[in-house]
Amino acid sequence: MPLPKTFYEYQIPYEHQYHQESNEPGFTSPEDGHRHAMFVKGNDHLIDGRTYCFQDEDGNYVSTFVSQYSSIIKDNLEPGVKEAVLALHKKGYLTFTSCQGHDDSKHRYIGVLFNTKQQKADFIKEMNDFDCDIYWYDNVINTVERPCHEIPWWCNGGITLHIVWDNSEIWHKAPQQRRRNRPYTDQDLTKFWNVQTCRNYQHYEAIVFSFGYPMVDKSIWQRIHKYFFYKQIKVEISYKDFCNKVNKLTDYLA
Repeated sequence: MPLPKTFYEYQIPYEHQYHQESNEPGFTSPEDGHRHAMFVKGNDHLIDGRTYCFQDEDGNYVSTFVSQYSSIIKDNLEPGVKEAVLALHKKGYLTFTSCQGHDDSKHRYIGVLFNTKQQKADFIKEMNDFDCDIYWYDNVINTVERPCHEIPWWCNGGITLHIVWDNSEIWHKAPQQRRRNRPYTDQDLTKFWNVQTCRNYQHYEAIVFSFGYPMVDKSIWQRIHKYFFYKQIKVEISYKDFCNKVNKLTDYLA
């Protein structure tokens, strides 16, 4: 059964994305391919504020991660989150994903990485003290060792991280839906994020926060209420409040 469009997929199939262009460099390792994707290639499209590489056979938008240390980062940030993401970068924080919200999913969110659970906990506490009407989503990692929790069928939100570290021939030729379900390990994810963040961590923690509304509603009744009474102004007020306070965050120096 195909995953709904609200399950966003982020992949760097380094052979798949670049083989059609004869002037692309040859890659001798997964690191080469991912580094090229994150620092040189980026996403191909910016349409109606959405950045992505292509749509798969199920209509899902597939995006490549881009490093905040690349020269292409500003061109790959969606306008509705660019100010906040760049402000976090100035404070030293490591972001790995962001979205301004679109017709198929109105959630505006930013994902942040840390080396330890304590760093993540400190960040959450400090952000909560700002009282910016933000909501936390701690279910994005989906490795073999840390599988994500199942998201209720009635939720119109929640993102699950899908990566391809080493795109072997058998998976390279597989349909997109099958590649989406390919397992990956904590070690794969750590190597992947070390390329993106220019770090040499042995472990990563991730957290996503959204503005104005939670990404996963607590009940079907909350979901129904949000469907009928959703107000974009709540998102805008929350986002602007955060942008006005983000400079007060403690610098991330790890």
